[in-house]
Amino acid sequence: MELRLLELRREKQLTQDDVAKHMKISRQAYALYETNQRHMNYDSLRALAELFSVSIDYLLGGENKNAESLTDEELRLVRNFRELDERGRASVKTLVEFEHSQVSRDKKKSAG
Repeated sequence: MELRLLELRREKQLTQDDVAKHMKISRQAYALYETNQRHMNYDSLRALAELFSVSIDYLLGGENKNAESLTDEELRLVRNFRELDERGRASVKTLVEFEHSQVSRDKKKSAG
């Protein structure tokens, strides 16, 4: 797994310090992950998968690199959504579903 972390970090042009800050750990702790001298817990795997826009399976050696790649903006929106309370999430879901129905309706009109 160490080569995959290094490869992904370099693809994103990030330093070990950048990744460590994202994970809220020290650079030294991240370096141990990258050199496979320390095992990661689920939260760490999830944070790295999110940062690198890959699946956890891929981090662990699987073939499926992109379960579904999200842009940085989409990731930011997901993070913000997760921080909302129940009322806020319900409001966002209602708005998204309404907007999606409008787009679907417009597509049907232009296709027909």
